[in-house]
Amino acid sequence: MSNDTTAPTSSSSDRYDAMDVLRGFALCGILLMNIIGMGTPWVTNFPPFPAAWSDPSWQVWFAEHAVFEGTMRGLFTLLFGAAVLLITGKGDRVGQTISVADVWFRRCLILLGLGLINFTLLLWPGDILWNYGCAGLFLFVFRKAAPWKLAAMALMIMALLSVGEGWSEQESVQDYRDGLAAHQAQVAGQTLTDEQSKALESYTRHERYLSPPPARIQAEAAERMGSYPQAVEWSFEAYADWGLNGWGILLILESIAFMFMGMALFKWKLLTGERSLGFYLGLMVVGYAMGVSINVAEHLAIWNSGFSPEVWWPNYTYELSRLPTTLGHLGLVMALWKARALFFVGDGLRAIGKMALTNYLGQSLIAAIIFYGLGWWNHLTWAELWLLCVPIWIAQAIFSVLWLKRFEYGPLEWALRAIAYGRRPPMTKSPAA
Repeated sequence: MSNDTTAPTSSSSDRYDAMDVLRGFALCGILLMNIIGMGTPWVTNFPPFPAAWSDPSWQVWFAEHAVFEGTMRGLFTLLFGAAVLLITGKGDRVGQTISVADVWFRRCLILLGLGLINFTLLLWPGDILWNYGCAGLFLFVFRKAAPWKLAAMALMIMALLSVGEGWSEQESVQDYRDGLAAHQAQVAGQTLTDEQSKALESYTRHERYLSPPPARIQAEAAERMGSYPQAVEWSFEAYADWGLNGWGILLILESIAFMFMGMALFKWKLLTGERSLGFYLGLMVVGYAMGVSINVAEHLAIWNSGFSPEVWWPNYTYELSRLPTTLGHLGLVMALWKARALFFVGDGLRAIGKMALTNYLGQSLIAAIIFYGLGWWNHLTWAELWLLCVPIWIAQAIFSVLWLKRFEYGPLEWALRAIAYGRRPPMTKSPAA
């Protein structure tokens, strides 16, 4: 195997700074999503009811779903898709296909292992590395596909997922209506038939989804805030409940779709900052106009219905809004980057992005220390949790900038490359660099 054609890419050469900035931005946004599940009960899906526009936590809920939910993960996934082309391209050009395949598949297996560590030892059942490791195994054979084919496959998968999720939700509406009727009959003092009693379960399940009973929260607290082995067991079971079942398979398909789109966007030179400033401004305007408007309409409908499951149509439009909003984020960050308007923030984002793996797992470690070690779990509101992201971002930016002044790679990035490539890349920067 050639020593340079499949060598790990240096952090100081052959990299696209724009992609590192995007990756850093996405990672900071992912923390906004994750910190809610990290700092509040896993069984809760909303801030405490009643919902009120004057409540900062409900403002966070609406902003999260209108702008950030799914889109930061989406941007991160686009960049992961581009990674297969960055890693395999040089080897493909010189006929080292087997060598680069070995590197790529070993890398995916490592991500599976790191994901396992994240949702067990680091106590974060919302991990995405396991998902990425699984999805990444399907990318290699498509690396030479034309970008329009990759984009078409991505859109087809998203369309199928939208139809499947929307149809499933629409089908459950009648169950809820029957359950609501049974509940009203029970309140009126009527004796329920066996059929009504069974239907009542659907209504009860939805009410628990909105506001879990205190007993469920207390049971979760006993496991999460008990001994460390108890917390590890809880985290594994929580991840297995959604990530290792049928829903997990749908998430892998969703990731594959966005990875295909990322590969297409890389080939079209959108992810590398090589398009014009006007192009990125246009992408931002069109992406936000389409995506955010749909998101706002979806969640206003949900809010105005009293969070009734009878508002089923947002399940059909989820991917339709998620992709444009993600592209809007891409356009915004690239426009600011090309206009040199990010200033020192851009330097911080670029450093965080170069050490994305270290910082992603670092966020889980920081959260474990804050919420388990210091006992802050379930003590902060949604709004306070978002504010907590700011010092974490600053700390990770400072750490990443200082680390990269001396070293070529972040610590986990270096270890990933050493295992994937079968040899240790130089860690310390050379004086010339």
